[in-house]
Amino acid sequence: MPYFPPITANGLTYDLAHLDPLMLQVQSDMAKKTLRVGVRFSNHCFTSEYDATAHPAGFPVLLDAGQRQRSFCRIRYDLSHQLPAIVQGLAHPRIQVWQTAERRNWVYSMTVTNPAGPYHVFFELRRSHDRAYDLGMVVESAYPEDPARGGPNILGKMGFVLLCGKVYTGKPVATKR
Repeated sequence: MPYFPPITANGLTYDLAHLDPLMLQVQSDMAKKTLRVGVRFSNHCFTSEYDATAHPAGFPVLLDAGQRQRSFCRIRYDLSHQLPAIVQGLAHPRIQVWQTAERRNWVYSMTVTNPAGPYHVFFELRRSHDRAYDLGMVVESAYPEDPARGGPNILGKMGFVLLCGKVYTGKPVATKR
């Protein structure tokens, strides 16, 4: 059974199998091992905030994990096909991520061509309670930047591999302000 069932609206089916959970392997010198990171995606990767006037006709209203209403977003859906490769790419030793001002999650940003501009991928990383993984990562949201709203409110940056090692070993992850 798929993690997210396909969405059917107006005679079209939008398959979401590309957002099934996956495993990321991160070579960590700090942890002295290859960390197994279980990755899940939230429906915020293909939905936007619900607005009754802007909700696409013929599409179901979707609920997020907090039972808040969400609308299918074709732009986020199209960009979400890149997410598995983006997440796998985080394991490269040179990749930097930014701590958000909320200090509970992180963001990785890149430039995309359609729509042109920044694409932000927000995630939370914790030690896993599942024995199959060392860490659990939830991609909480991913969306192109709205020029009217600007970019995310961020603090300092850290290498993703270092972040994984720190979370696994229980070291502080605060970045410079």
